[in-house]
Amino acid sequence: MTGGEKRRQARIEQVLDAAADCFVEFGFHRAGMAKIAERARMSPGHIYHYFENKEAIIAAIVDRESARAAERFAEFDAVDSAQLATVMTERAIESIAQKTDILQSALNMEMLAECQRNPEVAEIIQRHDRYIRDQLAHLIHDKLGLDRAEARTDMMMVQFSGLANRLLRNPDLDLKNIVGLMRQTMLSILSPAPVTKGE
Repeated sequence: MTGGEKRRQARIEQVLDAAADCFVEFGFHRAGMAKIAERARMSPGHIYHYFENKEAIIAAIVDRESARAAERFAEFDAVDSAQLATVMTERAIESIAQKTDILQSALNMEMLAECQRNPEVAEIIQRHDRYIRDQLAHLIHDKLGLDRAEARTDMMMVQFSGLANRLLRNPDLDLKNIVGLMRQTMLSILSPAPVTKGE
């Protein structure tokens, strides 16, 4: 990456971080380009140089998360199958601090709310969700050799989405007492014990 490309990428990251802050603080509709530009310490015209509209900014925020997830999935693909369940579980536990970050949790909730009003945003979020589900299901089915990979995937995602939701409702949540139970749950989901329909 050239010096110019690095500067451009740094500016884009600056816009995305500022937009995320504004979406949480003001809500998607009230967070206009002028507010985002002010938070990013740029002119509105400079913002439009990189992004056509707020939906494009949301798409870039989500794509950034997908890229980070792709790096983690590449790491998991390189792990021996016999160790994969343990590695996935421990990495998930390590990520709890990020998953329960108040700003990130609030941003996710704001985006989910916007999904109900904006089909374009809904497609962006659903596309990311499909990518995460497909990658997890691949690991569970193809590397761990487990049945009902989709159901196991959804249970893993429910666990972490629910934790972020609980943090917004109860900021005093004692994560230390939850971590052990989450580890047990993750290992159970990733165990060869069959998942029976209706249970």
